[in-house]
Amino acid sequence: MYSYNDRVSYSRIDKDGLLGVSNVVDAMQDCCLFHSEDVGRSVIALREKSRAWLVSSWHIVLKRRPKMGEKFVVHTWPYRFKGIFGCRNFLMETPDKEVLAFADSQWFYFDSSTGRPAKIDKEEIEAYPVSPAYHMEYSPRKVQFPEDLVLREKIAVCQNYLDTNHHVNNGQYIRLAVNVLPVDYEVSELRAEFRLAAKMGDTLYIYSGEENGFYYVVFTDQEKTPYFACEFTGRNGGAS
Repeated sequence: MYSYNDRVSYSRIDKDGLLGVSNVVDAMQDCCLFHSEDVGRSVIALREKSRAWLVSSWHIVLKRRPKMGEKFVVHTWPYRFKGIFGCRNFLMETPDKEVLAFADSQWFYFDSSTGRPAKIDKEEIEAYPVSPAYHMEYSPRKVQFPEDLVLREKIAVCQNYLDTNHHVNNGQYIRLAVNVLPVDYEVSELRAEFRLAAKMGDTLYIYSGEENGFYYVVFTDQEKTPYFACEFTGRNGGAS
């Protein structure tokens, strides 16, 4: 298990003074990347050999979002490697061990020289000893969404949405998705699936709607081919 300590800063809180939903995802992603840095498998080192880890899905359960100034700890560990895929859990808790959030995620190893997934290197697997999977409900990684969603807006992909892979970073998708949730919708759980990497100059068509107690946000291209799909579960059935 790899861990790092953090504290809720003003730049990451929402209007209620709580760590933003997308900032929870950012904190987990940061923990993963710090882990890579500290075992010598950094993003930059991988890029030098035309490799990268790209996320394909998140399943995050939010028990309580920490408030402004509150200290918290993020833990992460891989629990399975198979073929091109790696699966990794996350746990966010207070210094007193109160669970704030936990998550499952699936990543795939990518060859940027070919633009295709690649079998995981032996050295990469050896750098990350696996631990047992976290005790949680493991839902399907594919997000099934209704077809009658409503177009909310169109957004052109600009430079500040990109990461070192020159794709829209997964945290940016979730940040944009949260922006179209109903006002005061309190998220208790989210499942996100990343289907197609959006790049500079692409346009994201953002659709959303509610069905069977879930709120869906889907980003597509002009032909409605999905880039990203997210299923939100509201606390107490929706808005607070």
